[in-house]
Amino acid sequence: MSEPEFVLVSAEEQARAEQLELPDELPVLPLKETVVLPGTMTPLAIGQERSLALIDDVVASDRLLALVMLHDEYVHTIGVGAFVHRMIRVPDGTVRVVVQGLRRIALTREVRQEPYLVSEVAVMPDFVEANDLDELTRTAQELFARVVGFVPYLPPELHLAAATVTDPSILCHLIASTLRLEAEQKQRLLEVVDVEQRLRDVLLLLDHELEFAVD
Repeated sequence: MSEPEFVLVSAEEQARAEQLELPDELPVLPLKETVVLPGTMTPLAIGQERSLALIDDVVASDRLLALVMLHDEYVHTIGVGAFVHRMIRVPDGTVRVVVQGLRRIALTREVRQEPYLVSEVAVMPDFVEANDLDELTRTAQELFARVVGFVPYLPPELHLAAATVTDPSILCHLIASTLRLEAEQKQRLLEVVDVEQRLRDVLLLLDHELEFAVD
């Protein structure tokens, strides 16, 4: 069976979603070994009954939800508030959705468990202490361009996309979402609120990727 085809999400749609305010309570969708980062577009396959009920309710309302990683039966409490742009039902009873990560959030208090988890959430904004992150940002862009040039699974236009990103936090998430990182590595990056530290962590990951790519 072929995968369903989604209508592309336009830049205008993404920009409108970015402007949305997250409510104080959100339905929570745990994702097994999957981390969605702020500012990124991610396709997801949904099959469990309670998750299908959640998606149906979300799409019928404001399309906002919380996405958190499920790892070895542990539901992480740091995740991302997200917007569901597209949903397609598949003949086998599952659905495919395309979500846009909006802002880092923390689950602060469980509201209810049935028919699916709903939690109070708090937005966790970035912390920027350094006055000038331009040099680190340029270094990350340059290293990423080199990685794209060596690694076959990354399309060449990605380095052009990264070169146009001026926000260092968004750049970190763009790079992390395209590299083949373990879910726990992405989760650790998501939880780093200090943008300078996150940039330095991404630089280490790029160095590691480049080291293996040129061997």
